[in-house]
Amino acid sequence: MRIPQTWMVALATVGITATAPPPLIQFSAATPNPTLQVGVWQRFGEEDTDQARISAPAGAVLTLEFPGAAGETQTLETRQVTFGIVNQALTTPEQTQRLILSSHKTFESAYDSARSWRSQGIHAEVTQPGEWQVWAKRGAYTPEQQQQILSQAQAASIPTVRLEQQELESKPLLSWVVDGFRYHRTEVDITSSLGYLQVGDTLYGGSIRIQPNAYGNYTLVNGVPLETYLRGVVPHEIGGGAPQTAIEAQAILARTYALRNRHRFLADNYEICATTHCQVYRGLSGTVASADAAIRATSGQVLTYEGALIDAVYSSTNGGISAAFEDIWNGDPRPYLRSQVDRSADPTPLDLSQPEAFRQFIQLQEGFHEVGVSRLFRWQLRKSIGELSQQFRSNQDYLGVPIPEWQQIARLAVLSRAASGRVQELQVDLQGADQVHSLVLVRDQIRLAFPALPSTLFVPDPIQTGEQITGYALNGGGFGHGVGMSQYGSYTLSRQGYTAAQILAFYYPGTTLAPLAELTADQSVDADDRANL
Repeated sequence: MRIPQTWMVALATVGITATAPPPLIQFSAATPNPTLQVGVWQRFGEEDTDQARISAPAGAVLTLEFPGAAGETQTLETRQVTFGIVNQALTTPEQTQRLILSSHKTFESAYDSARSWRSQGIHAEVTQPGEWQVWAKRGAYTPEQQQQILSQAQAASIPTVRLEQQELESKPLLSWVVDGFRYHRTEVDITSSLGYLQVGDTLYGGSIRIQPNAYGNYTLVNGVPLETYLRGVVPHEIGGGAPQTAIEAQAILARTYALRNRHRFLADNYEICATTHCQVYRGLSGTVASADAAIRATSGQVLTYEGALIDAVYSSTNGGISAAFEDIWNGDPRPYLRSQVDRSADPTPLDLSQPEAFRQFIQLQEGFHEVGVSRLFRWQLRKSIGELSQQFRSNQDYLGVPIPEWQQIARLAVLSRAASGRVQELQVDLQGADQVHSLVLVRDQIRLAFPALPSTLFVPDPIQTGEQITGYALNGGGFGHGVGMSQYGSYTLSRQGYTAAQILAFYYPGTTLAPLAELTADQSVDADDRANL
Protein backbone atom coordinates (compact mmCIF):
# COMPACT_ATOMS: atom_id res chain seq x y z
CA MET A 1 0.00 0.00 0.00
CA ARG A 2 1.55 3.26 -1.10
CA ILE A 3 2.13 5.93 1.53
CA PRO A 4 -0.06 8.93 0.55
CA GLN A 5 1.96 11.04 -1.86
CA THR A 6 1.25 14.33 -0.10
CA TRP A 7 2.77 13.00 3.12
CA MET A 8 5.90 11.41 1.69
CA VAL A 9 9.27 12.96 2.28
CA ALA A 10 10.21 14.84 -0.89
CA LEU A 11 12.10 12.69 -3.37
CA ALA A 12 15.65 13.69 -4.10
CA THR A 13 15.49 13.23 -7.88
CA VAL A 14 12.46 13.84 -10.08
CA GLY A 15 11.64 14.72 -13.66
CA ILE A 16 14.36 12.66 -15.36
CA THR A 17 14.12 12.79 -19.15
CA ALA A 18 15.14 10.34 -21.82
CA THR A 19 18.23 12.41 -22.63
CA ALA A 20 19.53 12.05 -19.04
CA PRO A 21 18.80 8.49 -17.87
CA PRO A 22 19.43 7.54 -14.23
CA PRO A 23 22.73 5.73 -13.67
CA LEU A 24 22.61 1.97 -14.09
CA ILE A 25 22.99 -0.35 -11.10
CA GLN A 26 25.41 -3.21 -11.68
CA PHE A 27 24.45 -6.57 -10.18
CA SER A 28 26.35 -9.81 -9.92
CA ALA A 29 25.71 -12.19 -12.80
CA ALA A 30 24.89 -14.80 -10.16
CA THR A 31 21.90 -12.77 -8.92
CA PRO A 32 18.65 -13.96 -10.58
CA ASN A 33 17.01 -11.08 -12.37
CA PRO A 34 13.90 -12.40 -14.15
CA THR A 35 11.91 -10.18 -16.49
CA LEU A 36 8.51 -9.09 -15.20
CA GLN A 37 5.54 -8.22 -17.41
CA VAL A 38 4.01 -5.08 -15.87
CA GLY A 39 0.81 -3.48 -17.15
CA VAL A 40 1.66 0.23 -17.08
CA TRP A 41 -1.39 1.44 -19.06
CA GLN A 42 -4.08 -1.12 -18.43
CA ARG A 43 -6.97 0.31 -20.45
CA PHE A 44 -5.38 1.96 -23.46
CA GLY A 45 -8.09 2.65 -26.00
CA GLU A 46 -10.88 2.84 -23.45
CA GLU A 47 -11.28 6.39 -24.76
CA ASP A 48 -11.17 6.94 -28.52
CA THR A 49 -8.82 9.88 -27.95
CA ASP A 50 -6.15 7.86 -26.08
CA GLN A 51 -2.65 8.36 -27.47
CA ALA A 52 0.67 6.86 -26.39
CA ARG A 53 3.83 8.66 -27.54
CA ILE A 54 6.87 6.38 -27.34
CA SER A 55 10.35 7.84 -27.86
CA ALA A 56 13.91 6.56 -28.07
CA PRO A 57 16.60 8.20 -25.91
CA ALA A 58 19.19 10.40 -27.56
CA GLY A 59 21.48 8.41 -29.81
CA ALA A 60 19.12 5.44 -30.02
CA VAL A 61 16.34 4.15 -32.25
CA LEU A 62 13.15 2.25 -31.60
CA THR A 63 12.47 -1.09 -33.24
CA LEU A 64 8.82 -2.05 -33.80
CA GLU A 65 7.90 -5.67 -34.48
CA PHE A 66 4.38 -6.80 -35.35
CA PRO A 67 2.54 -9.36 -37.48
CA GLY A 68 2.66 -8.55 -41.18
CA ALA A 69 -0.24 -8.84 -43.58
CA ALA A 70 0.76 -12.41 -44.53
CA GLY A 71 1.47 -13.50 -40.97
CA GLU A 72 5.23 -12.89 -41.11
CA THR A 73 6.96 -10.61 -38.60
CA GLN A 74 7.30 -7.05 -39.87
CA THR A 75 9.99 -4.70 -38.51
CA LEU A 76 10.25 -0.91 -38.51
CA GLU A 77 12.78 1.52 -37.07
CA THR A 78 12.00 5.06 -35.95
CA ARG A 79 12.99 7.62 -33.33
CA GLN A 80 9.46 8.29 -32.09
CA VAL A 81 5.98 6.95 -32.73
CA THR A 82 2.51 7.80 -31.45
CA PHE A 83 -0.11 5.09 -31.07
CA GLY A 84 -3.83 5.75 -31.20
CA ILE A 85 -7.05 3.84 -31.71
CA VAL A 86 -9.20 3.41 -34.81
CA ASN A 87 -12.59 1.76 -34.44
CA GLN A 88 -13.13 -0.58 -37.37
CA ALA A 89 -16.80 -1.11 -38.17
CA LEU A 90 -17.92 -4.74 -38.17
CA THR A 91 -19.94 -6.01 -41.11
CA THR A 92 -22.11 -7.97 -38.71
CA PRO A 93 -22.44 -6.89 -35.06
CA GLU A 94 -20.89 -9.32 -32.58
CA GLN A 95 -22.80 -10.55 -29.55
CA THR A 96 -20.60 -11.02 -26.52
CA GLN A 97 -21.41 -12.09 -23.01
CA ARG A 98 -19.53 -12.80 -19.81
CA LEU A 99 -20.73 -14.77 -16.82
CA ILE A 100 -19.62 -12.99 -13.65
CA LEU A 101 -19.41 -15.38 -10.72
CA SER A 102 -18.43 -12.90 -7.99
CA SER A 103 -17.06 -9.37 -7.35
CA HIS A 104 -14.42 -8.31 -4.83
CA LYS A 105 -12.45 -5.37 -3.48
CA THR A 106 -9.14 -7.23 -3.65
CA PHE A 107 -7.35 -9.84 -5.73
CA GLU A 108 -6.81 -12.04 -2.67
CA SER A 109 -10.51 -12.59 -2.12
CA ALA A 110 -11.20 -12.93 -5.84
CA TYR A 111 -8.48 -15.56 -6.15
CA ASP A 112 -9.92 -17.55 -3.26
CA SER A 113 -13.36 -17.36 -4.89
CA ALA A 114 -11.95 -18.64 -8.19
CA ARG A 115 -10.40 -21.61 -6.43
CA SER A 116 -13.73 -22.31 -4.73
CA TRP A 117 -15.59 -22.27 -8.06
CA ARG A 118 -13.02 -24.58 -9.59
CA SER A 119 -13.44 -27.01 -6.71
CA GLN A 120 -17.10 -27.20 -7.80
CA GLY A 121 -16.12 -28.04 -11.35
CA ILE A 122 -16.47 -24.55 -12.87
CA HIS A 123 -13.53 -23.21 -14.89
CA ALA A 124 -12.94 -19.73 -13.50
CA GLU A 125 -10.54 -16.84 -14.07
CA VAL A 126 -9.73 -13.69 -12.10
CA THR A 127 -10.22 -10.40 -13.97
CA GLN A 128 -10.14 -6.70 -13.18
CA PRO A 129 -12.54 -4.71 -15.39
CA GLY A 130 -12.84 -2.16 -12.56
CA GLU A 131 -12.84 -3.88 -9.23
CA TRP A 132 -11.78 -7.51 -9.14
CA GLN A 133 -14.16 -10.08 -10.55
CA VAL A 134 -14.28 -13.84 -11.12
CA TRP A 135 -15.60 -14.90 -14.51
CA ALA A 136 -16.54 -18.26 -15.92
CA LYS A 137 -13.45 -18.77 -18.05
CA ARG A 138 -13.81 -17.30 -21.52
CA GLY A 139 -13.88 -19.93 -24.23
CA ALA A 140 -14.68 -22.72 -21.80
CA TYR A 141 -18.47 -22.46 -22.14
CA THR A 142 -20.96 -21.77 -24.90
CA PRO A 143 -23.57 -19.04 -24.30
CA GLU A 144 -26.11 -21.79 -23.62
CA GLN A 145 -23.85 -23.39 -21.01
CA GLN A 146 -23.28 -20.00 -19.36
CA GLN A 147 -27.04 -19.55 -19.13
CA GLN A 148 -27.34 -23.01 -17.59
CA ILE A 149 -24.74 -22.16 -14.92
CA LEU A 150 -26.60 -18.92 -14.18
CA SER A 151 -29.89 -20.79 -13.79
CA GLN A 152 -28.29 -23.32 -11.45
CA ALA A 153 -26.81 -20.50 -9.35
CA GLN A 154 -30.17 -18.78 -9.13
CA ALA A 155 -31.85 -22.04 -8.10
CA ALA A 156 -29.18 -22.45 -5.40
CA SER A 157 -29.74 -18.82 -4.22
CA ILE A 158 -26.20 -17.70 -5.09
CA PRO A 159 -26.76 -13.97 -5.62
CA THR A 160 -23.28 -13.02 -6.87
CA VAL A 161 -23.69 -14.72 -10.27
CA ARG A 162 -24.90 -12.53 -13.12
CA LEU A 163 -24.69 -12.36 -16.90
CA GLU A 164 -23.48 -9.29 -18.81
CA GLN A 165 -24.26 -9.06 -22.53
CA GLN A 166 -23.09 -6.58 -25.12
CA GLU A 167 -23.49 -6.01 -28.85
CA LEU A 168 -20.33 -4.78 -30.56
CA GLU A 169 -20.62 -2.82 -33.78
CA SER A 170 -16.92 -2.02 -34.11
CA LYS A 171 -13.51 -3.37 -33.10
CA PRO A 172 -10.67 -1.12 -31.88
CA LEU A 173 -7.36 -1.40 -33.73
CA LEU A 174 -3.99 0.08 -32.87
CA SER A 175 -3.03 2.78 -35.33
CA TRP A 176 0.31 4.50 -35.95
CA VAL A 177 2.28 6.21 -38.70
CA VAL A 178 5.94 5.63 -39.63
CA ASP A 179 7.55 7.23 -42.71
CA GLY A 180 4.19 8.46 -43.93
CA PHE A 181 2.52 5.04 -43.91
CA ARG A 182 -0.31 4.23 -41.50
CA TYR A 183 -0.43 0.80 -39.87
CA HIS A 184 -3.37 -0.95 -38.17
CA ARG A 185 -2.65 -3.99 -36.00
CA THR A 186 -3.74 -5.64 -32.74
CA GLU A 187 -0.27 -6.00 -31.18
CA VAL A 188 3.21 -4.55 -31.42
CA ASP A 189 6.53 -4.94 -29.58
CA ILE A 190 8.77 -1.89 -29.09
CA THR A 191 12.41 -2.01 -28.02
CA SER A 192 15.23 0.55 -27.90
CA SER A 193 18.84 0.04 -28.92
CA LEU A 194 19.90 1.39 -25.48
CA GLY A 195 17.60 -0.86 -23.43
CA TYR A 196 15.22 1.81 -22.17
CA LEU A 197 12.60 4.08 -23.74
CA GLN A 198 10.11 6.77 -22.87
CA VAL A 199 6.29 6.57 -22.84
CA GLY A 200 4.95 10.10 -22.65
CA ASP A 201 7.09 11.70 -19.94
CA THR A 202 8.00 8.46 -18.16
CA LEU A 203 11.15 6.43 -18.70
CA TYR A 204 10.97 2.64 -18.63
CA GLY A 205 13.78 0.14 -18.65
CA GLY A 206 13.32 -2.86 -20.93
CA SER A 207 10.64 -3.04 -23.62
CA ILE A 208 7.00 -2.13 -24.25
CA ARG A 209 4.41 -4.43 -25.76
CA ILE A 210 0.92 -3.20 -26.69
CA GLN A 211 -1.53 -6.11 -26.66
CA PRO A 212 -5.27 -6.84 -26.38
CA ASN A 213 -6.79 -7.43 -22.94
CA ALA A 214 -9.97 -9.13 -21.74
CA TYR A 215 -12.11 -5.95 -21.84
CA GLY A 216 -12.06 -5.02 -25.52
CA ASN A 217 -9.19 -2.53 -25.43
CA TYR A 218 -5.41 -2.73 -25.00
CA THR A 219 -2.67 -2.79 -22.36
CA LEU A 220 0.82 -1.32 -22.54
CA VAL A 221 3.04 -3.95 -20.92
CA ASN A 222 6.56 -3.13 -19.74
CA GLY A 223 8.92 -6.11 -19.91
CA VAL A 224 11.43 -5.09 -17.26
CA PRO A 225 14.14 -6.91 -15.25
CA LEU A 226 13.15 -7.40 -11.61
CA GLU A 227 15.92 -5.30 -10.07
CA THR A 228 15.24 -2.45 -12.51
CA TYR A 229 11.52 -2.71 -11.72
CA LEU A 230 12.30 -2.21 -8.03
CA ARG A 231 13.88 1.17 -8.81
CA GLY A 232 10.45 2.33 -9.95
CA VAL A 233 8.66 0.88 -6.91
CA VAL A 234 10.66 1.37 -3.72
CA PRO A 235 10.92 5.20 -3.68
CA HIS A 236 7.22 5.56 -4.50
CA GLU A 237 6.04 3.05 -1.92
CA ILE A 238 7.99 4.15 1.15
CA GLY A 239 9.66 7.43 0.18
CA GLY A 240 13.30 8.15 -0.56
CA GLY A 241 13.68 10.02 2.73
CA ALA A 242 12.71 7.09 4.95
CA PRO A 243 15.37 5.66 7.30
CA GLN A 244 17.73 3.42 5.34
CA THR A 245 16.98 0.05 6.93
CA ALA A 246 13.26 0.71 6.46
CA ILE A 247 13.93 1.27 2.75
CA GLU A 248 15.93 -1.97 2.67
CA ALA A 249 13.03 -3.85 4.28
CA GLN A 250 10.71 -2.32 1.69
CA ALA A 251 13.03 -3.43 -1.14
CA ILE A 252 12.99 -7.03 0.10
CA LEU A 253 9.20 -6.98 0.42
CA ALA A 254 8.71 -5.37 -3.00
CA ARG A 255 10.94 -8.02 -4.60
CA THR A 256 9.11 -10.84 -2.81
CA TYR A 257 5.69 -9.38 -3.55
CA ALA A 258 6.40 -9.03 -7.27
CA LEU A 259 7.60 -12.61 -7.62
CA ARG A 260 4.77 -14.00 -5.49
CA ASN A 261 2.08 -12.17 -7.50
CA ARG A 262 3.01 -12.89 -11.10
CA HIS A 263 -0.32 -14.69 -11.59
CA ARG A 264 -2.59 -11.69 -10.98
CA PHE A 265 -3.26 -10.85 -14.63
CA LEU A 266 -3.13 -14.22 -16.34
CA ALA A 267 -6.51 -13.37 -17.93
CA ASP A 268 -4.84 -10.41 -19.67
CA ASN A 269 -1.55 -12.14 -20.53
CA TYR A 270 0.71 -10.11 -18.26
CA GLU A 271 1.72 -10.47 -14.63
CA ILE A 272 1.29 -7.46 -12.35
CA CYS A 273 0.03 -3.88 -12.57
CA ALA A 274 1.61 -0.52 -11.75
CA THR A 275 -1.02 0.79 -9.30
CA THR A 276 -1.99 0.29 -5.66
CA HIS A 277 -3.86 -2.86 -6.74
CA CYS A 278 -0.33 -4.32 -6.91
CA GLN A 279 2.61 -2.03 -6.11
CA VAL A 280 3.04 1.55 -7.32
CA TYR A 281 5.52 1.49 -10.21
CA ARG A 282 6.68 4.59 -12.09
CA GLY A 283 9.50 3.31 -14.24
CA LEU A 284 12.85 5.09 -14.08
CA SER A 285 11.37 8.56 -13.59
CA GLY A 286 11.90 9.48 -9.95
CA THR A 287 14.67 7.10 -8.92
CA VAL A 288 16.54 8.14 -5.77
CA ALA A 289 19.98 7.27 -4.45
CA SER A 290 18.76 5.94 -1.09
CA ALA A 291 16.37 3.49 -2.74
CA ASP A 292 18.98 2.42 -5.28
CA ALA A 293 21.40 1.76 -2.40
CA ALA A 294 18.77 -0.33 -0.60
CA ILE A 295 18.04 -2.36 -3.73
CA ARG A 296 21.75 -2.99 -4.23
CA ALA A 297 22.32 -3.88 -0.55
CA THR A 298 19.49 -6.44 -0.61
CA SER A 299 20.08 -7.72 -4.15
CA GLY A 300 18.43 -11.10 -4.66
CA GLN A 301 17.03 -11.33 -1.12
CA VAL A 302 13.45 -12.51 -0.63
CA LEU A 303 11.32 -13.38 2.39
CA THR A 304 10.25 -17.01 2.76
CA TYR A 305 8.22 -19.26 5.03
CA GLU A 306 9.04 -22.96 5.09
CA GLY A 307 11.09 -22.52 1.93
CA ALA A 308 8.43 -20.72 -0.14
CA LEU A 309 7.88 -17.06 -0.99
CA ILE A 310 5.52 -15.38 1.45
CA ASP A 311 2.51 -13.22 0.69
CA ALA A 312 4.55 -10.06 1.21
CA VAL A 313 1.62 -7.71 1.79
CA TYR A 314 2.14 -4.43 3.64
CA SER A 315 0.27 -1.21 4.29
CA SER A 316 0.93 2.41 5.11
CA THR A 317 -0.47 2.48 8.65
CA ASN A 318 -2.07 -0.22 10.80
CA GLY A 319 -3.47 2.02 13.52
CA GLY A 320 -1.44 0.40 16.29
CA ILE A 321 -2.38 -3.23 15.66
CA SER A 322 -1.76 -5.36 12.60
CA ALA A 323 -4.52 -7.46 11.08
CA ALA A 324 -4.38 -11.16 10.40
CA PHE A 325 -4.73 -12.26 6.77
CA GLU A 326 -8.15 -13.76 7.41
CA ASP A 327 -9.39 -10.53 9.05
CA ILE A 328 -9.31 -8.87 5.63
CA TRP A 329 -9.48 -11.52 2.92
CA ASN A 330 -11.09 -14.83 2.18
CA GLY A 331 -8.68 -17.74 2.06
CA ASP A 332 -6.52 -19.84 4.34
CA PRO A 333 -4.77 -18.06 7.25
CA ARG A 334 -1.04 -17.34 6.84
CA PRO A 335 0.88 -18.23 10.03
CA TYR A 336 3.24 -15.29 9.50
CA LEU A 337 0.41 -12.77 8.90
CA ARG A 338 -1.21 -12.54 12.29
CA SER A 339 -2.51 -9.82 14.54
CA GLN A 340 -0.11 -8.18 16.98
CA VAL A 341 0.21 -4.80 18.65
CA ASP A 342 2.58 -2.53 16.74
CA ARG A 343 4.99 -1.69 19.52
CA SER A 344 8.35 -3.36 20.08
CA ALA A 345 8.14 -2.96 23.88
CA ASP A 346 5.06 -5.20 24.14
CA PRO A 347 3.65 -6.69 20.92
CA THR A 348 1.44 -9.13 22.81
CA PRO A 349 -1.78 -9.72 20.85
CA LEU A 350 -4.96 -8.08 22.11
CA ASP A 351 -8.55 -9.19 21.71
CA LEU A 352 -10.46 -6.19 20.36
CA SER A 353 -13.46 -8.17 19.16
CA GLN A 354 -15.75 -6.78 21.88
CA PRO A 355 -17.18 -3.24 21.54
CA GLU A 356 -15.87 -1.82 24.79
CA ALA A 357 -12.34 -3.20 24.31
CA PHE A 358 -12.22 -1.70 20.84
CA ARG A 359 -13.48 1.70 22.00
CA GLN A 360 -10.82 1.84 24.67
CA PHE A 361 -8.10 0.90 22.19
CA ILE A 362 -9.10 3.36 19.46
CA GLN A 363 -8.84 6.22 21.98
CA LEU A 364 -5.17 5.42 22.76
CA GLN A 365 -2.82 8.02 21.31
CA GLU A 366 0.62 7.01 22.62
CA GLY A 367 3.01 4.06 22.80
CA PHE A 368 2.84 2.79 19.21
CA HIS A 369 5.39 2.92 16.40
CA GLU A 370 3.22 5.07 14.14
CA VAL A 371 2.52 7.83 16.68
CA GLY A 372 3.99 11.11 15.47
CA VAL A 373 4.92 9.54 12.12
CA SER A 374 1.61 8.87 10.37
CA ARG A 375 -1.24 11.37 10.23
CA LEU A 376 -3.65 8.48 9.81
CA PHE A 377 -2.68 6.66 12.98
CA ARG A 378 -6.02 8.00 14.26
CA TRP A 379 -8.72 9.65 12.16
CA GLN A 380 -12.32 10.76 12.24
CA LEU A 381 -14.69 11.19 9.31
CA ARG A 382 -18.04 12.90 9.66
CA LYS A 383 -20.38 11.86 6.89
CA SER A 384 -24.00 12.80 6.39
CA ILE A 385 -26.58 10.18 5.52
CA GLY A 386 -26.68 11.74 2.05
CA GLU A 387 -22.91 11.37 1.56
CA LEU A 388 -22.92 7.79 2.77
CA SER A 389 -25.90 6.99 0.55
CA GLN A 390 -24.17 8.49 -2.47
CA GLN A 391 -21.03 6.43 -1.84
CA PHE A 392 -23.00 3.23 -1.46
CA ARG A 393 -25.13 3.87 -4.55
CA SER A 394 -22.01 4.54 -6.67
CA ASN A 395 -20.47 1.23 -5.69
CA GLN A 396 -23.39 -1.14 -5.10
CA ASP A 397 -23.06 -2.79 -8.51
CA TYR A 398 -19.61 -4.08 -7.55
CA LEU A 399 -20.88 -5.87 -4.45
CA GLY A 400 -22.33 -8.79 -6.37
CA VAL A 401 -25.42 -9.06 -4.16
CA PRO A 402 -29.06 -8.31 -4.98
CA ILE A 403 -30.09 -4.89 -3.69
CA PRO A 404 -33.75 -3.81 -3.76
CA GLU A 405 -34.95 -0.33 -4.65
CA TRP A 406 -33.98 2.08 -1.89
CA GLN A 407 -33.88 5.80 -1.17
CA GLN A 408 -31.21 6.37 1.47
CA ILE A 409 -29.22 4.64 4.18
CA ALA A 410 -31.17 4.46 7.42
CA ARG A 411 -28.58 2.92 9.77
CA LEU A 412 -25.13 1.35 10.08
CA ALA A 413 -24.27 -1.22 12.74
CA VAL A 414 -21.15 -3.30 13.39
CA LEU A 415 -22.20 -6.93 13.92
CA SER A 416 -18.79 -8.48 14.54
CA ARG A 417 -15.09 -7.68 14.77
CA ALA A 418 -11.90 -9.71 14.52
CA ALA A 419 -9.49 -9.81 17.44
CA SER A 420 -7.48 -7.13 15.58
CA GLY A 421 -10.50 -4.82 15.80
CA ARG A 422 -11.22 -4.92 12.07
CA VAL A 423 -14.92 -4.92 11.25
CA GLN A 424 -15.94 -8.32 9.90
CA GLU A 425 -19.65 -7.69 9.39
CA LEU A 426 -21.34 -4.34 8.86
CA GLN A 427 -25.12 -4.20 8.68
CA VAL A 428 -26.46 -1.55 6.31
CA ASP A 429 -30.14 -0.70 6.60
CA LEU A 430 -31.57 0.80 3.42
CA GLN A 431 -34.77 2.80 3.56
CA GLY A 432 -37.12 1.82 0.75
CA ALA A 433 -40.42 3.36 -0.24
CA ASP A 434 -42.38 1.50 2.43
CA GLN A 435 -39.89 -0.66 4.34
CA VAL A 436 -36.29 -0.97 5.49
CA HIS A 437 -34.09 -3.53 3.76
CA SER A 438 -31.10 -4.90 5.65
CA LEU A 439 -27.97 -6.40 4.16
CA VAL A 440 -24.65 -7.43 5.69
CA LEU A 441 -21.30 -6.47 4.19
CA VAL A 442 -18.41 -8.80 4.98
CA ARG A 443 -14.72 -7.84 5.31
CA ASP A 444 -13.41 -6.21 2.14
CA GLN A 445 -16.96 -5.59 0.88
CA ILE A 446 -17.11 -2.79 3.45
CA ARG A 447 -14.44 -0.65 1.80
CA LEU A 448 -15.76 -1.65 -1.60
CA ALA A 449 -19.10 -0.09 -0.65
CA PHE A 450 -17.58 2.86 1.23
CA PRO A 451 -14.19 3.60 -0.41
CA ALA A 452 -13.71 6.82 1.59
CA LEU A 453 -13.01 4.68 4.65
CA PRO A 454 -9.23 4.65 5.22
CA SER A 455 -9.48 1.19 6.85
CA THR A 456 -11.92 -1.21 8.53
CA LEU A 457 -10.48 -0.35 11.95
CA PHE A 458 -13.33 1.98 12.93
CA VAL A 459 -16.55 2.43 14.87
CA PRO A 460 -19.58 4.27 13.42
CA ASP A 461 -21.22 6.60 15.96
CA PRO A 462 -24.59 8.04 14.89
CA ILE A 463 -25.09 11.80 14.65
CA GLN A 464 -28.67 12.52 15.63
CA THR A 465 -31.13 15.36 15.55
CA GLY A 466 -33.72 14.27 18.04
CA GLU A 467 -34.59 10.68 17.14
CA GLN A 468 -33.41 11.03 13.54
CA ILE A 469 -29.97 9.82 12.44
CA THR A 470 -28.55 12.48 10.13
CA GLY A 471 -25.05 11.08 9.71
CA TYR A 472 -22.19 9.17 11.31
CA ALA A 473 -18.93 10.04 13.00
CA LEU A 474 -16.57 7.31 11.83
CA ASN A 475 -13.76 7.08 14.38
CA GLY A 476 -10.87 4.84 13.44
CA GLY A 477 -7.22 4.30 12.78
CA GLY A 478 -4.86 3.15 10.08
CA PHE A 479 -4.70 3.45 6.31
CA GLY A 480 -5.07 0.34 4.15
CA HIS A 481 -5.64 -3.26 5.09
CA GLY A 482 -3.19 -3.29 8.00
CA VAL A 483 -1.73 -6.74 7.24
CA GLY A 484 2.04 -7.29 7.43
CA MET A 485 4.52 -4.45 7.72
CA SER A 486 3.41 -0.96 8.62
CA GLN A 487 5.53 1.30 6.43
CA TYR A 488 5.32 4.15 8.92
CA GLY A 489 5.92 1.75 11.78
CA SER A 490 9.12 0.62 10.05
CA TYR A 491 10.35 4.22 10.19
CA THR A 492 10.35 4.09 13.98
CA LEU A 493 11.90 0.64 14.20
CA SER A 494 14.69 1.73 11.88
CA ARG A 495 15.35 4.81 14.00
CA GLN A 496 15.49 2.53 17.04
CA GLY A 497 18.40 0.68 15.41
CA TYR A 498 16.57 -2.26 13.83
CA THR A 499 18.17 -3.78 10.74
CA ALA A 500 16.04 -4.64 7.72
CA ALA A 501 16.09 -8.29 8.79
CA GLN A 502 14.91 -7.37 12.29
CA ILE A 503 12.12 -5.15 10.94
CA LEU A 504 10.87 -8.00 8.77
CA ALA A 505 11.16 -10.51 11.62
CA PHE A 506 8.98 -8.22 13.77
CA TYR A 507 6.20 -7.89 11.18
CA TYR A 508 6.43 -11.40 9.66
CA PRO A 509 7.22 -13.73 12.58
CA GLY A 510 8.55 -17.14 11.63
CA THR A 511 9.81 -16.07 8.19
CA THR A 512 13.35 -16.38 6.84
CA LEU A 513 15.45 -14.19 4.56
CA ALA A 514 16.80 -16.25 1.67
CA PRO A 515 18.66 -15.73 -1.61
CA LEU A 516 16.36 -15.93 -4.59
CA ALA A 517 18.91 -18.21 -6.25
CA GLU A 518 17.96 -20.95 -3.78
CA LEU A 519 14.30 -20.93 -4.92
CA THR A 520 14.25 -22.81 -8.19
CA ALA A 521 10.53 -23.19 -8.86
CA ASP A 522 7.96 -20.56 -9.81
CA GLN A 523 6.19 -20.27 -6.47
CA SER A 524 3.82 -17.45 -7.34
CA VAL A 525 0.95 -19.88 -7.88
CA ASP A 526 0.26 -23.58 -7.50
CA ALA A 527 0.68 -25.61 -10.68
CA ASP A 528 -2.98 -26.70 -10.72
CA ASP A 529 -4.09 -23.07 -10.32
CA ARG A 530 -1.89 -21.90 -13.19
CA ALA A 531 -3.46 -24.53 -15.42
CA ASN A 532 -6.96 -23.34 -14.60
CA LEU A 533 -6.72 -19.60 -14.01
